Amino acid sequence: MNLRPLHNKVALKEVKRETATTSGIYLMSDVTGETPVFGVVAIGPKVVDVKVGDRVLIEIGKSAMADSGTLVIEEQYITTVFDND
Repeated sequence: MNLRPLHNKVALKEVKRETATTSGIYLMSDVTGETPVFGVVAIGPKVVDVKVGDRVLIEIGKSAMADSGTLVIEEQYITTVFDND
């Protein structure tokens, strides 16, 4: 199933980040309590500030679940876009 957001909506999937402890054990971001980072997987036609593939932070509580862990939000609730350096 393809997802095609409408208007100013953005579809996101959480980017799983691993953090290694000093003993070499890897912890996922949901265990460490870090703010989740999302990857943009699809955008609506009126979205101007992000593109597919960007990594972003969002305001908590401003999303709706679409399918299999995909969040759909309005572009205005994206607070930060990371540079892909």
